[in-house]
Amino acid sequence: MYQIMDSIMKETEGSGRWDGSTVFIRPDGSYLIRRLDIVCGDALYHVPNEGKWKGMFDALTDYVSEHPETLRDIPVHTPTLEEVKTAKLSEINAAADRAIGTLTVTYPDREISTFDKQESEARAYAADPTASTPLLSALAEARGISLPDLVERVLAKADAFAVASGSIIGQRQALEDRLDACTTLEEVQGITVNISMPGGGEA
Repeated sequence: MYQIMDSIMKETEGSGRWDGSTVFIRPDGSYLIRRLDIVCGDALYHVPNEGKWKGMFDALTDYVSEHPETLRDIPVHTPTLEEVKTAKLSEINAAADRAIGTLTVTYPDREISTFDKQESEARAYAADPTASTPLLSALAEARGISLPDLVERVLAKADAFAVASGSIIGQRQALEDRLDACTTLEEVQGITVNISMPGGGEA
């Protein structure tokens, strides 16, 4: 369901928002409007009179009949399939970046920069307890815990991060594969970008 107030169309259940101040009509009677809740550049959102867009199409039809001043002929520039794909890929990548960012949100940047070194030393120590571990040795001493205990903790966190980030990256790649296979604007717009976090929830 959709409602339009102050020229803004909103989903009654969802976060979608569109600019209803200017509604373009195509020769086939479908509409083009600008989407506000995601960054699409100059691309316009296509609303055909079919499928999942039917409710939105009907809401726009009622709106433009009451506000004919908002209706315009199709603009000279209609977004190409590649332009819409580029915008959708940016949306996919941004969602994946946000999801991966939540995995390290509680750590300062400079500490994050040591993660690879910590893991490298921990794996070397696990394979050979005589291996040099200057960073982990200093961390263990400062925390007042044993080096073997710290090594175990570092490896557990590193493995958990690998699983979580692998899941997120895999979902991003799957969405990109779907996008690459799209041959129409409607197929691109039909891709809902949801990145699920391991253990439930969305980023």
